[in-house]
Amino acid sequence: MADLLETMMAPVLRRYRVRKIELTPRRVTVPLDQVKIDRPIFFLSVPGGGLTLLLKCFQRLSNTCFCHGNRLSWDAADNEMSVCVRDSDMPRELSFYHNSFFPPDMPTNLFRYWTFGTDDNVGHYRWEPENVSTEMADGFRTALKKMIRAHAIDLDNCRLIDKSHLFSVNVAALQHILAESDPYFVVVARSPYGGVPRTAKNYYLNPDKHGFDMDYLDAVKLCAQHWRNSFQFALDDGAKVPNFMVTRVEDFFADPPAYLRSVCEFAGLEFDPNMAPGPDQPATVYQQMGRRWYPLRRSVTDKAREAVSREEAAIIEDVCGAVMTRLGYS
Repeated sequence: MADLLETMMAPVLRRYRVRKIELTPRRVTVPLDQVKIDRPIFFLSVPGGGLTLLLKCFQRLSNTCFCHGNRLSWDAADNEMSVCVRDSDMPRELSFYHNSFFPPDMPTNLFRYWTFGTDDNVGHYRWEPENVSTEMADGFRTALKKMIRAHAIDLDNCRLIDKSHLFSVNVAALQHILAESDPYFVVVARSPYGGVPRTAKNYYLNPDKHGFDMDYLDAVKLCAQHWRNSFQFALDDGAKVPNFMVTRVEDFFADPPAYLRSVCEFAGLEFDPNMAPGPDQPATVYQQMGRRWYPLRRSVTDKAREAVSREEAAIIEDVCGAVMTRLGYS
């Protein structure tokens, strides 16, 4: 009977969770000026970089929350505030949902998947600290407080975590906005030899995805630009902010507990061995992308890396080479 009730209630609970920012009873009892933004943690990478799996690990901790949940919905994947938060206080400059600009020659979906970071487009999505308006900063801080108020298990002990890809090119702006909250930034790199060709084939030229009409090697070049700019801006900004860590997702797959422990030590989180993917970890009713958990499966991105051609490799090395060296891919 309990299982039947849970099955029947699951759709209602899912709808409530994603609208909890508006519907939480705490709106009546907790004014926003009493909500503290305490050392938020932003994970930075490119789409397909492994962040969906990685964030689920940190969502399992009792003192974290994300834009649409907390430990009670740890296996939910709608954890990117730039696309999942529709609250009016979320500034358009830091939101794909509210930002009406789409690359005119690269029509794509809400995520601007691997298109917003190309050389011709990144200028529309990156914000320098000196260009951050008071309205933009106030709106972003208010939006974060609403997320924390809605989803923190303990309002006095909660760290907001997020994996919005848009923020990879906006580290300096986020540091400027949240300086008093002492934000943390964790770059999660992934070799471009897999992601760049895979995205060019499976998204740029796929008629059921982007369906761009261009030569394949031109698509590879544009995807390489997106990879390079995403990490280059993050690294350049990171040199100027106090709490900045560079990691590689390959190290996570090689030894998840060791990787997670190192990030916890950096970010001031208490490591829990059960945060790593393992057996006998019951799913919640909010489970999304269940295959991206346990057992860890070999990534299609890693498979693509093994099949890279000389022409593809030459483009990637030409466009991404300097940043690859900075990230330890030599």
